[in-house]
Amino acid sequence: MLSRIAESLFWIARYMERAEDTARILDVNYYMLLEGAGQPYRVRWEPLVIITGQHERFFAQYAEPDPRAVFEFLGFSEHNPDSIVECIANARENARAIRDRISRDMWEELNALYLELRRAQVDAMLSSGPHDFCTMVKAGCARFAGVTAATFPRDEGWQFLTGGQAIERAGMTARIVDVQYHSLLEGLPAGVEPDNHQWMAVLKSVAAYEFYRRTFHSRIDPQRVAELLILHPQHPRSVRFSIGRLQQALHAISGAPPETYRNEAERLTGRLYDGLKYDRIEDLFARGLHTCMTDVQRTCRAIGDLIARTYFYQEVTA
Repeated sequence: MLSRIAESLFWIARYMERAEDTARILDVNYYMLLEGAGQPYRVRWEPLVIITGQHERFFAQYAEPDPRAVFEFLGFSEHNPDSIVECIANARENARAIRDRISRDMWEELNALYLELRRAQVDAMLSSGPHDFCTMVKAGCARFAGVTAATFPRDEGWQFLTGGQAIERAGMTARIVDVQYHSLLEGLPAGVEPDNHQWMAVLKSVAAYEFYRRTFHSRIDPQRVAELLILHPQHPRSVRFSIGRLQQALHAISGAPPETYRNEAERLTGRLYDGLKYDRIEDLFARGLHTCMTDVQRTCRAIGDLIARTYFYQEVTA
């Protein structure tokens, strides 16, 4: 497979996952704000900006993280490369460049979502409630994932799509756990109980609330929320599950047998997965959850760079 095709497929998956994750976080947070937790809006909305990794860029454009500013920045801003509209536009541009390598259904779903988002306006969406906008994004991403699964051949290109989605999802979940755990628990004054509504919001933002209730059969406990989102082997948005899918995709691309590696990206992925597989949540808390999640995010970025160096970039020699 040509490197430019592999790179486009990898980034289509990453941009689509990033747009969907951002829509999920925005939707749930806005809903929880209406529930009225009685906190200043800065406490509720600033973590969302931090989760996306665009904290400095946001405060270069806005004075305060009020609901309209955050919704505009994360949903629509052309000055934020990770805004939902920009992510879908970038995914569409990558798809357009390889039109002959993806199915007509994939292109039509992605193009329809792009055109629908281009017609959306911030104030109109806020007046009717961001839920409609976020639902549009989530449904569009789900339709694209569905037609991709139904029409894309299970060849090397499929593995790059799978790997792109998995590494993006792992990094996002690690950021959510890191930022929210600090904001909702470590930042609480002594003797103040954590707000279960906010932990429900964290679970709902990654579509894990129902699974949590079925798995633990108990009230929401912050440590168990972290355990589910980081270490659970079956939930598709846990860090461990996502890194496992990434490892399988990289092995399928290189042809490396299980428990081996053929490049540095596979080695780092395997090392990260083994740690997630054998660690207990108590081990992560003993080492410091922030430290562990920072390491996961740093390793995901390094793996992404190594995948690009291994498969996408041609070395130029004089």
